[in-house]
Amino acid sequence: MSWLTDTALYTGLLIALVLMLRRPVARMFGPGLAYALWALPLLRLALPPLVLPAKPASDVIVVTAASLAPAPAAAVQAPAWSDALAYVPLLETVWLAGAVLFLVWRTGSYLAMRRNLLRGGVAIGCQGKVRLVESPATPAPVAFGVFDKVVALPIGFMRQPIPARDLAIAHELQHHAGHDLAVNFAMQPLLALHWFNPLAWMGWRALRRDQEAACDARVLAGRDLQARADYARLITSFAKGYRQNPGLALAAPMACPVLGEKSIIHRLRSLTMTEPTKTNRLIGRLLIGAGIIALPLTASVTYAASDAPTPPVPPAPLAAPDAPTPPDAPQVETRVIMIKTDGKHGDHTMMMGDEAGLTTRTVTRDGRTYVFKTTKPMSDAEVDQRIAEAEQAMPPMPPVAPGAPAAPHQVRTIVIQHDGAGMEAMSMAGPDMAMATCDGGQATNVNSDQVVGGKHRVTRIVMCNKGGDKTHTLAALRVARDQVAGDANIPAEAKASALKQLDEQIAKLD
Repeated sequence: MSWLTDTALYTGLLIALVLMLRRPVARMFGPGLAYALWALPLLRLALPPLVLPAKPASDVIVVTAASLAPAPAAAVQAPAWSDALAYVPLLETVWLAGAVLFLVWRTGSYLAMRRNLLRGGVAIGCQGKVRLVESPATPAPVAFGVFDKVVALPIGFMRQPIPARDLAIAHELQHHAGHDLAVNFAMQPLLALHWFNPLAWMGWRALRRDQEAACDARVLAGRDLQARADYARLITSFAKGYRQNPGLALAAPMACPVLGEKSIIHRLRSLTMTEPTKTNRLIGRLLIGAGIIALPLTASVTYAASDAPTPPVPPAPLAAPDAPTPPDAPQVETRVIMIKTDGKHGDHTMMMGDEAGLTTRTVTRDGRTYVFKTTKPMSDAEVDQRIAEAEQAMPPMPPVAPGAPAAPHQVRTIVIQHDGAGMEAMSMAGPDMAMATCDGGQATNVNSDQVVGGKHRVTRIVMCNKGGDKTHTLAALRVARDQVAGDANIPAEAKASALKQLDEQIAKLD
């Protein structure tokens, strides 16, 4: 729509300019040059867009810190008038639809007028390529047709007095000779473009007055004052018989009824003007020629498509990087199993892996799970005492050894067994288990260090023989082996490694 809006703008300005200049130009250079001024908006209407070479593409793209930064919220807000732009396509559609309907209306009116004038018409002769017909549909001479040129005369017009008759016919023939009918048709697209613009309709009426005045000047060129007086009476007499007829807008009737009384007065005044000198005519033509040469300055400018490769698009603003997620603190799961027998039949029970004779009680304290397996039920006080003893017996959590794989989840299993002979066995699984020591007794250690299923598994079994009896140590090892074999929390790989070492210790002592 850029070319269309530019054309409407500049043709509207040129119409306003001609309206201001037409009368001074008519007085100084004659009505013919005033009529020629209307060539300016008509030529601007036909002026195509001015296509310039493609803009040179820059090979360097400057990316500044400001272009990479996200635009502030205020900068990306739509302006207040952006809502009105949403109606622009609708207005353009109404504009073009009105222009099309206008052209249909004008064309239909002209064709109806032509059929009406030729219906029942009688051909009375030809003047060059122009047909002369007498028609009952017109009260005065009228010229119409661009290719099939016709001058329609009233019935019996050829019986009029010769001077008046010849002047009237000469006037209509001058319309054809001056291509005035073609100018009227050429003005219709311009009027259609400005169908809503009152200024354009003022310009159309002014053009028709200048057209009639210029035709009158051509007819009376070189004639005396008497001929001018007869011609003025002829115009006045024909004007009385006309009625308003929109179909005559594209024709050229003798008295131009579509323009009203002002047109007749304007033409009569023009008849009293003296003819301009040759010098004035030359100056006027030079001025109009200069205006035509300057018209391209108002042309719509477009650029040809570039054959050069499209320059790379500047990178989009970089988003601020997300803050690094702090590593999750390792989760430690502690499970403590405490077994207490009476030292007489409990060893046999544990070595056989039979826990049917034991009472199981589970207590959770501070995120740790304590499982008590005893031959007799324990009171709450005894539970608290055993938990306190287990807390003291558990070693601190040392750092993971260098090179060991990181494990987000750690499992620690501690098995503590007491019997009546004063023997204590401790089985600990987890990366934080330090080597346990025996206070005043002989220590037997079994170790397994593996990573299974993303978990760092360290199993350490410490057997303390406080009494120094090998038999009790062997019994404790067998109890520990059964506990490790029956513990579902120890993975198969770690369990197999621990059991292998326990079997080796049992075989050595046996």
